[in-house]
Amino acid sequence: MSYLTGKPLADKAHIATSKTYSQQREYRFDRKAFTELSNAQSITLAYDGLDPLPPMICYLKPSFNDVNQSYFEQLAEGRL
Repeated sequence: MSYLTGKPLADKAHIATSKTYSQQREYRFDRKAFTELSNAQSITLAYDGLDPLPPMICYLKPSFNDVNQSYFEQLAEGRL
């Protein structure tokens, strides 16, 4: 191919191009998000009985901790 004209140098040469497309899902959480989870955290695909919910981070509380305190209060006190 000539760099000046962009045409093939040989008389019988030809150039062909093609494009291909493929579907690929984009992940909501990358691999790094899974490795950076703290204790008592998970990434959950929840289902409410009618519709699946989108993936989200779920904050878990152990059953032996006080049920009347939120996850974040227990985390601040160092109980998680």
